[in-house]
Amino acid sequence: MAEDVRHYCVQLSASARGVGRARRTTGKVLHDWGLAELVDVAEVLLTELLTNVLVHVGPGAWHALTLLHDGDVLRVEVRDPSPRMPVPRVGDWDAESGRGLRMIECMSHAWGVDRLPPGKVVWFTLPDGA
Repeated sequence: MAEDVRHYCVQLSASARGVGRARRTTGKVLHDWGLAELVDVAEVLLTELLTNVLVHVGPGAWHALTLLHDGDVLRVEVRDPSPRMPVPRVGDWDAESGRGLRMIECMSHAWGVDRLPPGKVVWFTLPDGA
C-alpha cells in the first residue's frame, strides 16, 4: 500500500443503529481527511449499500465498512458474509425499493462487487471534488 493511502475500517452489526453509526463515522473520517465535499454523496451511497445488507442478508449479520483514499479517489467498501451477489434492478424510479444500485451506478465514479471467502465486498468510488 502506498504511503499516501489513508485507510479506515470498522466492523458493525447490520441494524438501523449500525447504519447510523456508519454514516456518522464516515462523515467524521472524511472531514478529518479534508474530504468534506464528499460527505453527502458518500453517506447517501453508503446508506444504500448498508440497507441492502439489512434487506438481503438480514439484521444482525456482521458487515465491515472500509474507507480508502489514495490522494485522488475515495473508495468505500461494505463487506458482508452472504455469497449472494447484488443485481441492479431495472424498474421505475418511483418504486419504493430496488433503486439503490442504480443510484450508486449513477452517482459514483465506479462501483463493483468482489467475491471473498466468505461473502463479498460491494464498493464504490468517488473522485476528489465530486
